[in-house]
Amino acid sequence: MPTPAWDDLDAFLSTDDFAVTAASENGPSFSLIIEEQYFSAELGTYDMNTASPWGTAKASDVASLKKRDRITLTQIVGGQPVPCGVFWLTHDPEPDGTGMAVLHLSRSANGM
Repeated sequence: MPTPAWDDLDAFLSTDDFAVTAASENGPSFSLIIEEQYFSAELGTYDMNTASPWGTAKASDVASLKKRDRITLTQIVGGQPVPCGVFWLTHDPEPDGTGMAVLHLSRSANGM
């Protein structure tokens, strides 16, 4: 399904609002909206709280990314770029058919 003509993905991914700038080792930087859902898993009598971070970006911006690629996030604070995180992709980017793609992320060094 193509992106509707009235949608401006660049405006949606503006770093003036919710997005941060992400830079990969394999390509140019791009805008990314990070979300992180926390959930609790029960394994017998053991309870484990964990996070499952993911990001949303333009599919064309992340087409060259692959599983286990590293991305570094920065935000502009007071006119200066400030590092705000390093993530690894746990899967290849998943285009959703609207021009956007979901990036499944991990904070661990090996992307798992």
